[in-house]
Amino acid sequence: MKKDSLPPTKLVTITQFLNNEKVKKYVENMLQDRAPQFITSLVSLSNLTPGLSNVEPKSLLYCGLKASSLNLPLDNNLGFAYAIPYSGEAQFQIGYRGLIQLAQRTGQYRKINVTDVREGELKKWDAFKEELELEMEPDLIKRDKLPVIGYAAMFELVNGYTKIVYWPREKVEKHGKRFSKTYNRGPWQTDFDAMAKKTVLKDLLSKWGPLSTELQEAIKFDQAVIRETETGETVPDYVDVEFAVAPESQAQEDLEQFLQTQETKE
Repeated sequence: MKKDSLPPTKLVTITQFLNNEKVKKYVENMLQDRAPQFITSLVSLSNLTPGLSNVEPKSLLYCGLKASSLNLPLDNNLGFAYAIPYSGEAQFQIGYRGLIQLAQRTGQYRKINVTDVREGELKKWDAFKEELELEMEPDLIKRDKLPVIGYAAMFELVNGYTKIVYWPREKVEKHGKRFSKTYNRGPWQTDFDAMAKKTVLKDLLSKWGPLSTELQEAIKFDQAVIRETETGETVPDYVDVEFAVAPESQAQEDLEQFLQTQETKE
């Protein structure tokens, strides 16, 4: 599919765009008999989600197609994959439930979990030895009233390999402010808990977990507006981050800059 093969979207509503015969044909080629239901659900999503009805229609379409390729529902209420309005476009975001779902499909994870940690529950955390000791409040009603002090994520593979991480709340907040221009008005404010869990789990999986093609795609396109090149390839455009690289690549860039600094000193 060549660039601009879809009709122009200026002054066209999402409903009008998705009901265009050229767009319908495009979606049918991608999804076959699932196309009608896909279009209906995308129109419904745009009508029910504040801000989405006014985004550039093509960006929302690509969000939906990316979620469909990962076999995840694009529903902001379910938490598997999201379409987030940003500067007039729809931005694709994977949810922590989506990450867990994709990890389970690999068949390599025996256990995988992410949780908030409340005040008084953290008894020990040794980052080097990865020894985490929590004493969770058993009364869920009382627990919900306790302030959240951090987030922990873990996985155990079928071969026995285990990895655990713990992020204090301050570290999560710092990460969110660093990598999201919409931190003060976007999903970080409307659903901080879900964003925090996604952030910690994504960091854990992207650095230490076995990544299937689906997981790699989810991480690659997370927090990006999806563009189409002249050859028809879809690529991520990280319009909501402070850096020109994906968040998962920033740590590597920081390390390389540090090593170059040390070499200069020597």
